[in-house]
Amino acid sequence: MKIKINWVGRGPLWTIEKETRKESDTELEVLLAGHPNLAAQNYQINTFDPFEAVRRIGFIRKEISASRAGFSLAPKAYAFALNAQIKILLALNQNPNLTSRVYFDDVSGLPSFSNMAADLISYCGRFEPEPILKAVLDSFSGWAVLGVQKFEGCRCSGEPVNLELKMRVHHSHEIKDGKFFIEQLLGIESENKEHLERHYNKFSQKSKTGENIVIVAVSKASIKLVGEYGDGWHEFAVEEEKHSDEIDINAWRLFLDRLSVKDSVEAEMASE
Repeated sequence: MKIKINWVGRGPLWTIEKETRKESDTELEVLLAGHPNLAAQNYQINTFDPFEAVRRIGFIRKEISASRAGFSLAPKAYAFALNAQIKILLALNQNPNLTSRVYFDDVSGLPSFSNMAADLISYCGRFEPEPILKAVLDSFSGWAVLGVQKFEGCRCSGEPVNLELKMRVHHSHEIKDGKFFIEQLLGIESENKEHLERHYNKFSQKSKTGENIVIVAVSKASIKLVGEYGDGWHEFAVEEEKHSDEIDINAWRLFLDRLSVKDSVEAEMASE
């Protein structure tokens, strides 16, 4: 039995090529993967007032969208997260006499990843986005569940069994050799380990943070600051793109394209 993932529209996340009971639900939970020790990586941090930070983040987001790497899944989702960070920074700093400075990494010229992840949590708490959008934003803090599919009659282990699969997504980063690397992982979680071991062709690997999760798609890109910090531009490169045959990766890309942060960030910035 072959499973294809259908990301388009509001229907089930999974399309099962067999007569089985199809049922989908959205489940919100995060399996924390943990962030790197920033001090151990010798980060050089700078801070900006929130309005300068919004300007810088908006410029970076536009750079990503205009680059060829913007088609890659990892930077596409990262640009989306930056958009949400802009939205929450504007909302939290409406009083010019009561603002919070925003942390940036000197090496990459990008906002601190851990602080961005915290801002995304604040965004979700304040604006209560639709569940799938919330899951994508939550995934910058750990493994988040995009959806759950239950079906009957899988024969991966020989005899037909009933399965419950969770589709998870996770985004992580690394700063190395003067580059900022952003990585997106798509994973399948199941209590049936035989299914995880046998079902996914071409590419799959075990997750290091969840024993019942197999990674079925990887997207990785790098961002490098060219020129002086504060007066330079960013160079983008796609480092890795691979996925299992059972993943309709173009449909997932289209699904990301159709997500939108609540209200127009550009409109808010223009009104400032």
